Amino acid sequence: MAVDSSGAPTRPSLLLRIRDPRDVEAWQTFVEVYGRLVYRHCCGKGLRHQDAENVTQEVFAQVSQSIRAFDYRPDLGRFRAWLGTVTRHEIQRFLKKEARAVHAGEDPAGDGVLGNAVAREEDTNWDEAFQAHVLATALARCRPHFTDQTWRAFELAWLEKRPPAEVARELNWRIDKVYVAKSRVLDRLEQKVRELADDSILVAR
Repeated sequence: MAVDSSGAPTRPSLLLRIRDPRDVEAWQTFVEVYGRLVYRHCCGKGLRHQDAENVTQEVFAQVSQSIRAFDYRPDLGRFRAWLGTVTRHEIQRFLKKEARAVHAGEDPAGDGVLGNAVAREEDTNWDEAFQAHVLATALARCRPHFTDQTWRAFELAWLEKRPPAEVARELNWRIDKVYVAKSRVLDRLEQKVRELADDSILVAR
């Protein structure tokens, strides 16, 4: 098995693993990671709890049907954009179905220039939410691999962006130890982000 620069074993990306419908662990992880993201996005569009859950299930049904044909080409499109498109489509389909039930023959979905503008805004909002969610998930999954002191040094130096010399004084460490702690956590964080998203989410040094 390959290892990353921190010495941790690397795994195939989650997106590659879920192409195999028999990989139950991968699918459980995928739903655990992205289910909350899709659900929150649905709620943000005004869907009630039960409706948001139903639409989220429909999104994952579509992912399951289509993932084996998904061609990861960063130059042509990223997974986060593809998942966002699937999610937006399922939300729109639900809203149209609801509208037809109340106003027969009326279609509330915007088309044309206004519809395109809304879609572009949604793409931006989705990208920001996706990146924030994946980064937060990766941080939570990295945390158990480090001691409290190492993680605290990382929090101060990277999350709070405090000068390494200041962090060293607070922790009563040598400054080189602060740099090493920060680097070790960032190495694992980058590896975890790649594993979860197989996407270019920048982890700024």
